[in-house]
Amino acid sequence: MKREDMIFDEKYVGTLTVSHVSKYYGENDEVKALDNVSVQFFTGQLVVILGASGSGKSTLLNLIGGMDTVTDGSINIAGVDITNLSEKMFALYRREVVGFIFQFYNLMPNLTALENVELAELPGGMKAIDALKLVGLESKIDNFPSELSGGEQQRVSIARAIIKNPTVLLCDEPTGALDSKTGKKIIKLLQNVNQNKDKIVIIVTHNSNLAQIADRVIKISDGKIYSDEIQKNPKSIEEIEI
Repeated sequence: MKREDMIFDEKYVGTLTVSHVSKYYGENDEVKALDNVSVQFFTGQLVVILGASGSGKSTLLNLIGGMDTVTDGSINIAGVDITNLSEKMFALYRREVVGFIFQFYNLMPNLTALENVELAELPGGMKAIDALKLVGLESKIDNFPSELSGGEQQRVSIARAIIKNPTVLLCDEPTGALDSKTGKKIIKLLQNVNQNKDKIVIIVTHNSNLAQIADRVIKISDGKIYSDEIQKNPKSIEEIEI
């Protein structure tokens, strides 16, 4: 982990530390999407970040995932500050360490389910067909997104995210476009992804009911964290309404 060219040779188990991170927008940095946020995430936890639209929760997720860059502060995983990586290594971090699941799936409409997942295949890693089997879509591999239900499309996006066995799995409103029954199936899949407790799984949502299934709930408002609590007895997804 000392040399940059070896940084992503292995998957790490440990912590992800956000230290005094701020993200400002505008010509004069007048918009504070995040304001001096510090928080740690640990492998084995399913974390829900709860906040209203515009609270800063998606901004935090995008910074952790390398989709955006910090204005101030640092983000450190297993001893490596990703904010100081070269452009090449930052791209490797996004490709090999992080998996993203979005609310609106972001599938390529002209590719089949199998081809969409194949886009994320890494040499020597899981095959797309095996990832689709894990999410129960082996019978839909030749279907295009327009031929799939919303829940099936989301399962394709999960397969695309988990095919590279990411250390950090980031989920931005993963049930927001789904009905309650389908949403529960998706959350159950996400819980199963971390059954070996070797990943950091973070879900951002505005749905307070969904927070009940988390090991840990972080609440954010106006770009600041104002609550961070461990739930000793999280509910099963079957017990709640989402």
